[in-house]
This record gives sequence, C-alpha cells and structure tokens, in this order.
Amino acid sequence: MIFRLGSLSVLFLSQLCFGSADAIQAEAAALAQQDSALAEQAQQPPAARPKSPFESVPQAEGEQPPAAPKPPEAKKPGPFETVPEVKEPEAPKPVAPVPEAAKPGAPAVVPDVIEYIEFRGARRVPQDTLRAMIFSRRGDRYDPDAIHRDFMALWNTGRFDDITVEREPGKTGWIIRFLLTERRVIRTIKYEGVKSLTVSEILDRFKERRVGLAVEQQFDQGKIQRATNVLKEYLAERGRQFATVTPVVRQIPPASVELTFRVEEGPKVKVGKIEILNNKVYGDRAVRRAMRNLRPVGIPRSIFLENLFAKTFDQAKLDEDKERIRFFYSNHGYFLARVTDSNVTLRDFRGRLWIPPFTATKPGKKADIKLEVDEGLQYRLRNINFVGVKALKTPEIFFKPLFGMGTGDVFSVEKLQKGIKNFQKFYGEYGYIDAVPEPDFNPLPNGQIDLTINVDEGKQFFVRRIDFQGNTTTRDKVIRRELLLDEGDMYNTRLWELSILRLNQLGYFEALKEEEAATITRDTRNSTVDITLKVKERGRNSVTLNGGVSGIAGSFIGFGYATNNFLGLGETLSISAELGDRLRNVTFGFTEPYLFDRPISAGFTIYTQRFNYDQAREVSLFSGRNLIPLYEAIGRDNLLNYVSNGWGGTVFLSYPLRRIFARLSLTYGYDRSNIRALNTSSNSYFQYSQFLNFEGPNSLSGIVTSRVIPAYTYNTVDHPITPSRGKSFFASVSFAGGPLGGNVNMIEPTISATYFRRGLAPRHVIGGRILGRIITGYGGKVAPPFNRVFMGGENDVRGFEIWSILPFVYIPSEGVITVRNPDGSARQQKIIVDGKVQTVDVLQQIPIYQLVPTGGDTQGVANFEYRIPIVGPLTLALFFDAGVNRISLQNQLRLNPGRIASLNGTFPQAGFENRSIVIDATQRIRTSTGVEFQIMMPVVNAPFRLYWAYNPTVVQQWFIPPIAVTPSMFPNMATFQAATLSFANPAPYFERRTMFRFTISRTF
Repeated sequence: MIFRLGSLSVLFLSQLCFGSADAIQAEAAALAQQDSALAEQAQQPPAARPKSPFESVPQAEGEQPPAAPKPPEAKKPGPFETVPEVKEPEAPKPVAPVPEAAKPGAPAVVPDVIEYIEFRGARRVPQDTLRAMIFSRRGDRYDPDAIHRDFMALWNTGRFDDITVEREPGKTGWIIRFLLTERRVIRTIKYEGVKSLTVSEILDRFKERRVGLAVEQQFDQGKIQRATNVLKEYLAERGRQFATVTPVVRQIPPASVELTFRVEEGPKVKVGKIEILNNKVYGDRAVRRAMRNLRPVGIPRSIFLENLFAKTFDQAKLDEDKERIRFFYSNHGYFLARVTDSNVTLRDFRGRLWIPPFTATKPGKKADIKLEVDEGLQYRLRNINFVGVKALKTPEIFFKPLFGMGTGDVFSVEKLQKGIKNFQKFYGEYGYIDAVPEPDFNPLPNGQIDLTINVDEGKQFFVRRIDFQGNTTTRDKVIRRELLLDEGDMYNTRLWELSILRLNQLGYFEALKEEEAATITRDTRNSTVDITLKVKERGRNSVTLNGGVSGIAGSFIGFGYATNNFLGLGETLSISAELGDRLRNVTFGFTEPYLFDRPISAGFTIYTQRFNYDQAREVSLFSGRNLIPLYEAIGRDNLLNYVSNGWGGTVFLSYPLRRIFARLSLTYGYDRSNIRALNTSSNSYFQYSQFLNFEGPNSLSGIVTSRVIPAYTYNTVDHPITPSRGKSFFASVSFAGGPLGGNVNMIEPTISATYFRRGLAPRHVIGGRILGRIITGYGGKVAPPFNRVFMGGENDVRGFEIWSILPFVYIPSEGVITVRNPDGSARQQKIIVDGKVQTVDVLQQIPIYQLVPTGGDTQGVANFEYRIPIVGPLTLALFFDAGVNRISLQNQLRLNPGRIASLNGTFPQAGFENRSIVIDATQRIRTSTGVEFQIMMPVVNAPFRLYWAYNPTVVQQWFIPPIAVTPSMFPNMATFQAATLSFANPAPYFERRTMFRFTISRTF
C-alpha cells in the first residue's frame, strides 16, 4: 500500500485522514470486491473460499457488481490492510489427520509487526536523525495511525517538498519505506544593480526586520517575497521610490538554487521646494527647521546657507516631519496646532554641470512639498489639579520645580513630558516606584488650558533583600558598602542611581547601566522588593615587563604590577621597578579604601631613585644622534657628570562628606635628595654656581622637602577609565617648609575641573578639562629649579615634544675662548709640565649670557575631546589642546647675589644685574588639534593611543643673546670676533607643526 502527501495535497489531509486519493480508491475497490464475495458465499455451499484481495480488481466502478446487504457479523477491514481479516486465534481443537491442501497462489499471512523502517532520497539529513524524528520503531506493532503520526512529524519539519510512504511485506513483518524529496537549499545570494546600498547594510536591515533569508537555508518563496518588499522599502528610504526588485532563481543540481535580486534603482527622488501654507506666527524657515528628516542640509541659523544640499524623499519621513511640526508648535503653546494637509508633486530635473574635474550630476526627480498648517491659539496654563495624590499634602508646590512652568506661563508639551518623568522619579524617591501620572487637558476658547494630572500612586515599597551575581573575585561587602540603600530601607530611585554611579567609579566591573544592571522583583502583597545586582568583573591586574640595550643609554630592565582590587577587597596595590645604567627607580604603593570598615581612605607610597647624569649621553638622547665621541674630544673633566640619589614617601587620608561625591584629603610627603659629582668640573660647577646660579636649596649635601597637601575633591564621573558622563573638581594647596622642616620653602596651589556629557549621538562623548597651577617660594627663598613647571606631550598639549613648552632665559655667566693672533690663528705659549716644555693655546675668560630652559611658575591648560566609538574597544577622538607656561613672578627668578658680585668683580666692564632676561616668544600660548585613535587593552587597563596633531601656534625663530663683551676686552679684533661667534651666535628654536606619536594612558 502507498500513501503520499505532496506540496499540493495538504488540503486532502483532513478529509482523507491518511494516504492519498489513489490509496482510498484502491481500498474502496477492495471493499466492494469483498462485499461481492460475501454475497456469493451466502448463496454457495459453505466449502467455497472467498476471493483473495490480491487478485485483480475491476478498473472501472461501473463494472463492479452491486454490493449485497452487509451481514451483521462481517467486520470492516482497516483502510491500509490488503489481506482478509484474520480472527483472533482460539483454543486448540483436534484436527483431522489429513489437513486440507492449500490452493495454489493463496497469499501468506503477514504479521502486524514493523520489520524495518527505511528512508530514501535524503542526502543532507542522516538516517539516524530521520529515525529520531518519528515515533515508530522496529519491532513495534503495525498501526496506521502511528504511521500517519510519523508522516506528519516529518512533514512539519519543513525540510521536504514531497513525502511518500510505502509498505511491503517482509520476512517477519511489514517494511515501511519513506520516499523523501528534500527542499532545495540556497547556495548563494547576489544583489545586482544596487548602488545606493551596500551588502552589509542590506543584511543588517534583513536582520532587523527578521526576514530570515540567508545562505545555506532552505528555499522558501514566502521569505523571498518578504525580502523583496524590505529591499524596496529600504531603497525608497534612500530616495529610490521608483526602484524595482526582481528575484531570479536558478537551479543548481541536484537540490540547490542560486538566488539573485536584480534591482533597477531608477531615478533618485530628492526633496525640492518645501512650502508652508497658512502659517502666520512662525515663518517658513522656522517651520522647516523642525523637519529634521527632509529639511535641506546647510549651516543652521544662517540666512543664505541653510539650503545647500537637498535630502532624499521618503513618505514615511514626511509623516514623521509632520508630527515634528505639530510638536514644535505645541512646545510654544500652540497646543491644537497641526498639519491639516500635505501635497507632494514629483517633477523631473536635469543634472547640474560642474567645473572639471567634477562630473555632472545625473538627472532625477524632485518632490515639491506643500504643507498646510493650522496654528490655532497660543495657550497659557490656567489651573493645575492633581487627582489621586495621597502621599503629598500639597503637590502643587512641586509642580513648577518639576515641570518648569507654572500658572500663567505658556503651556509647553515638551516641558510637560520632562515633568512627567521628573514626577515619577520624585515619587520613586519615596518608594512609589510604580506611580503612573496621566495628564488630562481642557483647552478653553479664550486661549487658556486647565491641566489635570491623574496619579495612580501604587504601593510604597521597601527593600527586603539585596543579592549580587557575577562578582567572582570582588567580595560582597565591597559592593554593599558602595550602595546607599540597605536592606529594610525604603526603596529610593535616586539613591539607587547614585549607588550605580559609585560602583562604576570603582572601575572593578564593566560599565553598569541603571536600567539593566539589576533585577527588581516586587512582592505587592508585602510591599517589598528584592534586588539582584548583576555585575561582570573586568581585568583588575596590570603587569608590565620591558627592557632594552642601547649603545647610548646602556641597558635597562623594568617590571611593574598594579591592581585596583587586591584579593577582591577593593584595595589598591602597585609596585614598579626600573634598573639600568642610567636610571634606577623602585616604587611601592598601597591604598585601603575603607579603613576599619569606615569610609576612610588611607594609603602610602615609598620610593627610591638614582639618576646618573652624563652630559654627552643626555644630549645624544635628546638630539637622537650619538654625540658622545664629539664630547669625548673636549675632555671628560670639562663635562657635567654627576649622580643624583633620592628617597622619600607619602601618606594620606581622605574622608567623604555626607555620603556624597565630595571628599576631603590630607597628604604628607617627605623627600631627600643628594648630588654626588663624579669629576672635577662637576664638583666646581655645583659648589660655585649652585644649580645654574639660582637661589634656593641647592647644596650638594642634601635637598630636604617636607610638605603637606590638603585637598578637596568632587567627582561624579561615571567611570575612571572610560568616562562618558559626569564632572569632577579638584583643588589643593601644597605647603612645604616652615614649621614642617626641610630646606625647601614653597607654596603650590592647583585647581582642575573635568566635564563629560553626551555628544550628538547616544554613544558619543564630549569631554573637557581646565587646569591651573602656580608655584612660589616664601621666607626669602624661591622654589627649587626642579619643581618648576615643564609642559608638553600627551599629558597636556599633545602636538609638542615632552617638556618642550617652557620659558627660556639668558643668565649671566662666564666662558673660555682661545686668544687669536691678528691673522686669526690661535696664539700659543710654552709651559713646563713635569719638567717638559709643552706648547698650549692661550685661553681667556670672558663674560657671557648663557641660554637656560628654566621652567615656568604659572601653568594653564585647556583640553577638549569628542570621542566616537567605532567598533568594540576602538574609539576615534577629535581633540583640541591649548596651554601656556610662563614666568609671572619675576621675583621668583632671582640670581645668586654672591655669584653676580663675583662676576662683576672679575668683569667690571660687563655690569651684570641681578636678573635674568626672559625670551618673551617662549611664553606664548601653544595650541594643538588633531585626531586620535584609542583602543582599550584589558590587561593594561589603559588605552593605547595613536594620534596625529597639527599645531596652529608654534615658536619658530632665532634666539639672539645679548652681548656682554666689548672689543676693549680683547687684544685684537680677531679674538673679539672669535668670542662673538662662540658665545653670541643666534640659537635656532623651531617647533614642529605636526606630530605623529604612539603612547599609553589618557590626557584626561
């Protein structure tokens, strides 16, 4: 028996129960034949056998004899049986000695058992998978209903275009065979003729609209039609209103297809003239500005440059703009204003001809839009009523602070919408988290409106339990102490919002969002809520290892480790070491954010450092060239070569103010430095000149700085590494010396402010920072030279070299030249050294002005960034930096009086004064702008930055030193000219216009 269900025979399923029309016809013929046999049997002797159902049956219904009345004891055979009905076996009875011989050709009785199940025609679906889809198994009793159920299970998978079920007798039962025709699979999808869209944009739109069409999926005509419609709609949004999309299917043997969408985009429809009719209060320009979708692109708020480029036309966008016009009027009090009618007229336009090498635009169509506006009256708020308010006795007094308008003010729908949100947050602060305010309006004919706010307060909820998920390392108590809500407290939406902000400021977790970070389960019966906070740990450890070998700087190796969540307790631990021929530095720091389980932050830092200064090596590193051989020719005893050793530490305490984002801190620091000269020249230089002739604590025996720094900090920035919202303010005063001891007297006030907010798009970030600092000494002392301000680099003004923005000055000093003969040759003399006569050059000391980069005492920095996320951790930032470093306190740049007196005694003709000569050009403001790529690295916990900067304001000039000598000081003019060329030559100082650099960390 065979029964079959194809793609066109599904409608017969409910009527035929199982099988096809051919099978039912065959069964009807068998039934008719059986009824005829039973009638003949009733007339013939009892020994006659009924006809076998396997014998031939009549081909036409007209040839069948009429059926005799059905005997009551006859049983109707099953619809799938092809053998006579077999009665149940009875108890064994004695039989005759000689059995009756079987007639030739009689069929054997097949047991109602499934001997085997096989599938044919399935190439992509394995046999085991198909057997798992059906319910019947080998050895089960044969049941037509069960086979029907298996048939439907296979059909409902949607994998097959046609299914046929066959059965045939086997050795021990029935063999069931499923003949399957698999549904075709889409091998490739092509888009021909599409120019306004990219393939990635089309796939994104298909995913957004859930089309479900992709490669290696089964061919479905319904999905193809839906994809065609979605593609046409997308093209219409791009101005291709007349585009046609034709799907073409090409068969790929044996069971695959190639799908091609052939697109004819047609002319592009641009927005033409936008005409506003019946508008009296606002002009056409003001109304068009409200149409964000279809208004032309230009310079906003300009008179002539607003209509530079037309946008593409789309009817859906026009409907949105009509709603925006209504919203624009309602925000200005015209509550009943609306767009009554709109008319769109399409017209052809010719392409514009442009000057070569630009090509002419293609011909297209313009959509001229006419909008009729009914402005109506301007409404003012008359009465405000609250209905259903029980928690507040006088809710009217909160209306103006929350809604931004009061009685007599122009009614604004925008302010009303913001006020509704503020009203819900206000109720949420008192535990009514389900409060729903619904406004009701009653506009009056006299231009006034009554506002009624119906409030469904709901229940007041309290916090029953707070749980945490995802904190695999961070302890629960570390999270709980940052929450401003405790179990048993009344739920407060404002405190919960601040709690999320405090957790983000820790930097332990991925950025938490208030709407998604927690699951709040309400128990309306007991008026309680259970809060489950879900966090995701971020990399808390930072490990660095570096090293290198240089022919100039020698060898070095560095190691660093830092964690902001040590052992999951929220403690900060850092250790770094750099060991090399030039620099040795070891630093260790530790911070406990909650001392004695109280919100007192305490910590300390200790360090030791050793710096080996070699003048030839440092100049080589700064210039990028190996100048050591040149300096070796001068002689080691004529160079600066010394070692600076120092050690120190800091301790600090900070305490929050009233559980807000402000803290007071107090830091104490102690530093001791020593300098050891390595040659005769260096020893004489430090002992006599005392650090470039400046006053201050510059003795070789030690420089001791004992300081205390009180500070105030306010910080609402949402994340320390990837900030997007918030502001911060920092103010401190560093006070050194005096009653604290040490030999450094210095005061250093500092102010810094940072601000972040949303940009033009939801994920864009606008950030800015301003910084100011000034340094001064007191008690007759000046600030030490190494504490003055040095600017430039990625931490302040990015387009300049590190520490290159600083004032330069000329200070009085002395130099040595070779005396010349009148012909310009070197004058020589004979001297006796160790009993031997030697010829050496005659030397003469002269007064000079030495160029010195002193550093400034006043610093000002301003930074601006616009950050645009690109993909994943990659961010593009447009920046602008400006900074100034100048000498504002001239009295803090005094020279050593003893040194000046010694120079004037040696060179009375020079007449040196106790002051320095500042080069004003080096005190100008520097600016830099450019583009920066930032990528966050999880291990380093700091962005890798690659930026290009252009510097609009730079210093590019020659520094001309003052001349302290006169011809009368020299034996001849040749010596005077040689001295002038050696110590009075102009020095070039040309800062670069552009900078390309890679660095790690942030500017702010």
